[in-house]
Amino acid sequence: MAMAVMVPLAIQWGFRYGIVDQAPCKDTTNPDKSERIKIHCKTTPRSGGIAIFISFWLAIFLSIGFTTELVGIFLGSLIIFLVMLIDDRSNLRPAVKLLAQIVAATVPVFFGIRVYFLSNVFSNSYIAVGWLGVPFTILWAVGFMNALNLIDGMDGLASGIAGIASLGIVFLSISRMMPVAAVFGMALAGVCLVFLKYNFHPAKIFLGDSGANVLGYLIAMISIWSGLKTTTSVILIAAFIALGVPIFDIFFSIFIRMKKRKKIYEADLENIHYQLHRKGWGQRRIAFFFYTITFLLCAVPYLMLMR
Repeated sequence: MAMAVMVPLAIQWGFRYGIVDQAPCKDTTNPDKSERIKIHCKTTPRSGGIAIFISFWLAIFLSIGFTTELVGIFLGSLIIFLVMLIDDRSNLRPAVKLLAQIVAATVPVFFGIRVYFLSNVFSNSYIAVGWLGVPFTILWAVGFMNALNLIDGMDGLASGIAGIASLGIVFLSISRMMPVAAVFGMALAGVCLVFLKYNFHPAKIFLGDSGANVLGYLIAMISIWSGLKTTTSVILIAAFIALGVPIFDIFFSIFIRMKKRKKIYEADLENIHYQLHRKGWGQRRIAFFFYTITFLLCAVPYLMLMR
């Protein structure tokens, strides 16, 4: 499998080209103490996005081929991958990263990837959203990218959650006779779960902003793309539920930062996983706890539709 080859190469490239996290471990009992918030204690490459991006698209183009929609999704992912890879090495300003996310989310719209309908999955009723589908698509993708990026604060969290969510999409896609979405989900789940072997605590490599943003972007795109040939929003809804943990963490973090009168994009140790860590939970225990919740959330839309 390409991923098994790409991850060791990405580790080498991370050290060679300075795409590493050199931050020392911090005292998580004092969350307002440090500018650069990290809890690990060794230099670790942040180049996981390289392996994720190359392996995923190699699998997709070899299995599905080239279509107009795929080209649009690929170009958007390329933009966010390259910009965030630069950030992994040089720490770009938040405004630059947000602009890159918006541009990346907008590109597929020009290739026909956007929300056209919102439906009730339990009936045949639906509503055409018209031009509102464009800003909805952009906000959806940007939200997913930030959700995966924020949860990527401990070893194996983002990659494991994304992998489980992708598997949930696969099973739901198969049950709803959506073969393209199923293949897309299988490729994404495959790269996530192989990467997890190297990313689980103690991690040999991090996703970096490039990896976390690409994962969030791809899950957002599969949920939108799956509904293009139908008026159902089942995968859209399932993806939102499956990423319930990181999505909740976004709102939780924003609330805490506003309460403390901090900028909402300012790094801190108030995310849910950091709070559990301060209570004495180890990184592996936290990861398995979030994996379990994600698995249960993935089962919700499937069980509801099977009733």
